[in-house]
Amino acid sequence: MTDLNVSVGIDAGSHTSKISYGGKKIAGLEGFNLLKLREESEVFFDEPVFSCVIALPESLTGKQRGDIIFDAKKSGFKKIDLITSHDAMAGALNENARVIVYDFGASKSDIIIFDENKKILDNEIFNDISGNKFDDVFAQWLSERFTLNLIDEKILLGHAGKIKINLSFNDFVIWRDIYIMRDDFERLIYFTVKRALHTVERFIDCYSPKKIIMTGGCSEIPLIKKIFSGLNIYTEFNTELIAQGAALKARSFPENKRAEKTAAASKISELRGKLIELEELLTRKQKDRLYFLFKKAEGILTNDPALITLMENLIKEIRNES
Repeated sequence: MTDLNVSVGIDAGSHTSKISYGGKKIAGLEGFNLLKLREESEVFFDEPVFSCVIALPESLTGKQRGDIIFDAKKSGFKKIDLITSHDAMAGALNENARVIVYDFGASKSDIIIFDENKKILDNEIFNDISGNKFDDVFAQWLSERFTLNLIDEKILLGHAGKIKINLSFNDFVIWRDIYIMRDDFERLIYFTVKRALHTVERFIDCYSPKKIIMTGGCSEIPLIKKIFSGLNIYTEFNTELIAQGAALKARSFPENKRAEKTAAASKISELRGKLIELEELLTRKQKDRLYFLFKKAEGILTNDPALITLMENLIKEIRNES
């Protein structure tokens, strides 16, 4: 098999899909069209994309998973791995501590407690607390409030979903010459969000986690950010958590490890050349510091962004001083 240049992690959402690779990300691509996702990835990352790790809901059947693999191959992916969204979450966690992850998605709310070893201690799913349910309530309110009963129910539901997303970034939206305020939408979902909050508080009391991570498309809704930020615990909002976990899994492909080592060796060689140019300007302390970092980088041969950035900043600082 040809070496794979880029292996992306994909969070396969029911409304939107997210893609992550090497710290970069594409968020909110509509639907789950693997051919489109691969083409969008190649344009965005400016690299050929032939492999992927796809994070999927735990509830999918063997046949559904097989259909996705078939579709991925048909879409041009040469190497495909499927993992569960829970495994992707665990892979993206950095802490060796108990953490709550709340995946507030379109089709369900999924609350998971991970222990210090990233194993699941507890899990609760709510199908009636989700983005789709918000759309249902919002569409009904729009129909009653603005006498829109002549609009097809399915079409109105689609408009409600788009207005909901726009209201996450705007105080109001003008639709069909009608001003729709964010406050109107938030009043409709307030008590549902508070019910979700009470469940999380129960989990916090029971398991004493270090923090909570809010992910999923609904975690972008300002009311949800406001209410969950009020918890007596550190709260992080990261809608790309699952895609990041899938991308980290993709990095473990042997082809990517070879590519990373090659890229790291090239970058280290480039920096060493810059260092040689400046050698006469270096103090003994600066030389010792830089050569120590080079030895460390060459020893692990990994494209560690923090280490590379540190060396680049040191070289830039020396140039500025000279």
